[in-house]
Parts: sequence; C-alpha cells; structure tokens
Amino acid sequence: MYLSDTERVIPRQRINIVNLITQGLLLLFVILFLAQLILGTNQLEWLASFESALFILFVVFIILSGFISLGVRWIQSRTWDAFADEMGFQTEQKNWFSIPKIHGTYRGHRITMADSTEKTGRNTVHFTNFILDLNTSSQSSFTIQKRSLTHFNRELTNDAGVDKKLTVKISSKKLLQQMLKTRRVRQGLLELGERARTRALFLNGKTLHYKERGQISDREYIQAVLNYLIELAKLIQREEQIGF
Repeated sequence: MYLSDTERVIPRQRINIVNLITQGLLLLFVILFLAQLILGTNQLEWLASFESALFILFVVFIILSGFISLGVRWIQSRTWDAFADEMGFQTEQKNWFSIPKIHGTYRGHRITMADSTEKTGRNTVHFTNFILDLNTSSQSSFTIQKRSLTHFNRELTNDAGVDKKLTVKISSKKLLQQMLKTRRVRQGLLELGERARTRALFLNGKTLHYKERGQISDREYIQAVLNYLIELAKLIQREEQIGF
C-alpha cells in the first residue's frame, strides 16, 4: 500500500533532473567505450566511424559536467540562504562557491545544517547533515542506517517493515519499542531518505544527527526533516524522564 503525499510524514524528495541527465550521459559513454574495448572496432564499424566525434562529445561532456556541478551547488546555496532568511537562522559561508552552514533555534531546539564530503575511492561524495541538540542529554544511543548487503549479522527489531529497510543498533530496547509504537515516528524512519543511496540517523548524548547522501535543495523536504527530528527528540526526552 502506498501513501499519498498528504499522508506522509516526510514528503518524497523531488528528483534532481539535471543530475539524472548527467548520470545518464555518463553511463552512455561508459557503455560505448566498453563495447568498443571488448568487441573491437571490426565488430563495431559504425562506432569506429564516429570515434573522433565521440571523443569530442566526451570532452564537451566533461566540461558541461563541471558547469552543471557548479550550477547544482549554486542552486543549493541559494536555497539554503533563502531558507535561513525565512526561518531567522544564521549562516556561515567560507566563500561564494561553498554551501552555507546554517544554525539557529527552531521550536525550542538548537539546529545545524551543513554540507560535508567524504572520499570513496577516487570519488568525493557529498552529504547533507541535519544536527539537533537535545535539551537534556540522553543515556541511550542508537545508529539507524539504510540496510545494505554488508549488514549480515545485524540485530532485528521484530518489525518486518523496519527490518526490511533498515539496520538498527540501539542501547535501549524500551526506547526502540516506543519509537516503533509511535506511528509518525516509525513512519518517518521508513520515509527518511527513501531515494538516497546512503542515509543514517544517530543519537549520541545531546546530539541527534541525520546524514543523507546528496546535496539537498528541496525546501519542503528540508522543513519536514527538521520537524521530524524535533518530534523524535521530544519522544526521546519524554522517555528519558520516565526512565529507560
């Protein structure tokens, strides 16, 4: 059963068409190159006749990719600036090219949004980070990640829907039970970063941290993530007062 956007806790993030086109073109060039390498030009005469044109197109593609990358960062930077102005948050920006770091107080909690990068082999991968400070430190901690093939000996929550999509490591079984019993909290866990290749939610001390692969510029999605983290923080603090 699929939920409509009005029933969702976290709206579906809009697909970045520019990135999709770029990845499609890159895949096309890789396929053509491998086909020529494996099958040989004798078996691909039509490809051999276009070698020069393909090389020129490849160079043009590399240049265009650079401009597209700059454009994506510019759009994200402008979106974050506009969001910060609207919410009354402060921004820190090293230079015009960098993504601003946003921080401020929202619904009684200190929040921070920041772009980060990590090296994966030869590639640099961008992540968007949402960090919320709890008003009181939690004795519990957890790491909730998108399930991957590397998660073999993982703990199970006994919730089939959650276990199918996520890997959960949590120090308090009582907190886990409350998170899965609370409909909006459980639903939000499943909806966060549905289209992201990598996503992770952490609780450590006073810090609730959500990290998603990609450069997020969807204003509605950003707002929903912050609202969800606050809803989750309130549940954690309520359970902290009752006692784990």
